[in-house]
Amino acid sequence: MVTAVKTTPWSAGANGRELTSAHYRIFTTASNRTLVAYMPGFMEAAYGNYLDLTGLADRPGAEPMPVYLMATRQEWVALTESVVGKNAGPHLQLQAGGYCYKGTCVFWDIGSLATFSVAAHEGLHQFFYHRLRERLPMWLEEGLCTLAEGYQVNGDMVTFTVDRNIFRFTDLRAALVQSRFRRLEELLSMDSGEAVGGSTYQAVGYYGQLWALAQFIRSNDTYRRGMQRLLANAEAGNLHQALGMSPQELGNLRRQGKTYNKTVSLPLFRAYVSSDLAGFEKEYRAFAQKLARL
Repeated sequence: MVTAVKTTPWSAGANGRELTSAHYRIFTTASNRTLVAYMPGFMEAAYGNYLDLTGLADRPGAEPMPVYLMATRQEWVALTESVVGKNAGPHLQLQAGGYCYKGTCVFWDIGSLATFSVAAHEGLHQFFYHRLRERLPMWLEEGLCTLAEGYQVNGDMVTFTVDRNIFRFTDLRAALVQSRFRRLEELLSMDSGEAVGGSTYQAVGYYGQLWALAQFIRSNDTYRRGMQRLLANAEAGNLHQALGMSPQELGNLRRQGKTYNKTVSLPLFRAYVSSDLAGFEKEYRAFAQKLARL
């Protein structure tokens, strides 16, 4: 995680610093020396992992993306009220980690290992915000973000491990064992707001299943190529073609919030990944059971 970093003061308290690397501007008040020292290199390594996960090319010369890493939850709350404004309520309900809002990541220190994992997940949301002209369906965006979470550190090197994520493994296994494994059509139509707003079982099952779904898609050459075409077309602004809409119609739909995901998720899955939902679901469930060691 050794990377070139420019450090300058940030007027947000005695510990305020701005750490600028190739792709990130990290504003921090954290006193955790390990976290501060490694965060720029970790985020740069995460950025390389995002390119690998998505198949998208780097954009040399792009403006560094903003990340805020606060020392305490109290500081994070104050910053959230400033960054998000009147819509801060749902964000303030978070009890660990942070979020990405309109291309800006806002975290607080919850311990080095957990903070890095949250940063890797939310950093991919940030990457999508800055790279894509059209929004992804949630089954793909959240699925890939769960894949971004797993990592191992060996000295100054970080390795991202999509299949080694004890939290999502536990989530997936619980969904299967407790008979809470959703049918594919229901899973594809859900969004993270529905999952987090429901019971704890509903939330962990949702993310655990998407972790398995994204891995299964990547494990099959045909499905993976379809996923990469979907991502490339979202970057180019061409998803409307697969949906039989004009760019204006898709733009209007996107402004309707949750209606967007409900409307596009299944059609985009059928168009890019598989039109045989029943056949795919049978293979996917078998893959999930094997992944959960059941």
